[in-house]
Amino acid sequence: MFPNNFPEYLNAAVTFIVGLIAFAIYWLQKLHERQNAATIVLADIRHAEQVVLTILERRQIDVWMKDVLKENNWSRYKHLFARVFSSDDLSAFNRFFDSCTEMSDARRRMRELHYAALDEKCRIMQQQLSTLDELPAMELDEKVNNIVNRINRNLPLFTPDEPKERLFLNLQQMGRLSNTTGFEKLKKLAKDI
Repeated sequence: MFPNNFPEYLNAAVTFIVGLIAFAIYWLQKLHERQNAATIVLADIRHAEQVVLTILERRQIDVWMKDVLKENNWSRYKHLFARVFSSDDLSAFNRFFDSCTEMSDARRRMRELHYAALDEKCRIMQQQLSTLDELPAMELDEKVNNIVNRINRNLPLFTPDEPKERLFLNLQQMGRLSNTTGFEKLKKLAKDI
């Protein structure tokens, strides 16, 4: 009823079907990975643009501003979009995320310097207070208050311009991705229409 080499054909057919299923699973996983990556990058872009908008509205760059980019997901996932985006799209995304990374680094540096200045101010205050240990209690309270008030009012914190200037420069260079065709492509990939 079956030809003599039927088991060989059956084995080849089963192997072929298993291979097709494995390829389909791989393809679907890659598609799902690209969709998830697009969603994450899209959220990063929206967050960064919102922070930048807040900075521009307030016209103020300080240590309390929100971080523009917590993590550079674009650098982790950009390989998934190499075939989908044009070289102009990729350049715009790279410029945007490079600027965001620089701005986050400048913010981190501003905060480090702010807290270093606070530590130094505390050290100076503590040093001056430690010289008062042998005064009578009535005089001690008055001297302590004088030192604390003088240092708090008359000794400003050092705020370097370099991080602020770097942040401002990157604000100007980054561009706005949400108005580009690349952003629209990313929205389609994320199924965020």
